[in-house]
Amino acid sequence: MPGRLAIYDDSSFKEDVFKKIGKYDDDIQVLYKRYNIAPTINIPIFTNTKLYTYAHFGLIPSWAKDRSSLNINARSETVFEKKSFRESYKQRRCLIPVNGYYEWKKDEILKTSIPYLISSTKNNYFAFAGIYEYWYDNDLGKNILSCALLTTQPNSKIETIHDRMPVILKETAWTKWLDLNSSYEELNTLFTPISNDYIDIAEVSEFVNSVRNDSIECIKNSTKVKLTQETLF
Repeated sequence: MPGRLAIYDDSSFKEDVFKKIGKYDDDIQVLYKRYNIAPTINIPIFTNTKLYTYAHFGLIPSWAKDRSSLNINARSETVFEKKSFRESYKQRRCLIPVNGYYEWKKDEILKTSIPYLISSTKNNYFAFAGIYEYWYDNDLGKNILSCALLTTQPNSKIETIHDRMPVILKETAWTKWLDLNSSYEELNTLFTPISNDYIDIAEVSEFVNSVRNDSIECIKNSTKVKLTQETLF
């Protein structure tokens, strides 16, 4: 359940979008670098209307009374039937580019949770399958664009850390995902976990544990010396 993201370099993603999809509207232009994104913070998305823009991380259904109804993840197995997601899944699909995301694994010896950065071995980014929605904020008097990422079963590499992983789309799948004429059967073929060779997992410092910390230090490998069972006795 990816709840922390990092996106600090979108240049390769934008180049690949142009090559694969063609011209698009770029509302972001120069990316604001973020190394420790938590829910409710804006993240970049590429919509099926060919718009590259920021969206609130955490989808707020159009019918929601307030922002507390947000969801950051949608299970790919049920996204087509859940009230919070089904209309977005039908009409508003997007790509969510990230340079990496974090998961925490419980260490039974240290009695703590160790943070890991998960990144791509093939590019300097992942493109997650996402959905987006517009919600009208009465207090602000304007529409808020929000998004959620889809999850699937983990590959054997990720399952050592977590029981879910994002739906990661290769470039060859982008058009099918964004095309509103794609059938549910076609879309379902995209929800298999990406292969292990696309995934790099690196332990990072506990610096990332606090959402207040948002610097390059978050993605640096940990230099902490791990305790072993033998050192405890």
